[in-house]
Amino acid sequence: MRLGKYLSSLTKPELEELRELLNLSDDEMPVFEELSHGRSKVCVADNCKISVSTVNNRIKSIRTKINKL
Repeated sequence: MRLGKYLSSLTKPELEELRELLNLSDDEMPVFEELSHGRSKVCVADNCKISVSTVNNRIKSIRTKINKL
């Protein structure tokens, strides 16, 4: 499942719990937040003022942390 789709399917309490468990970096947090609202990678990149490639790298990092849980 795509990370954005997964995150946007979670309830607010589930997102809060996941956010705490993941210990996201300051760079990962805005990407996590944007994806949890169902935004596309391009939209995330625009809103965070970063490249789509950087968004992809941060998604990879977030995914790795989720898989370690």
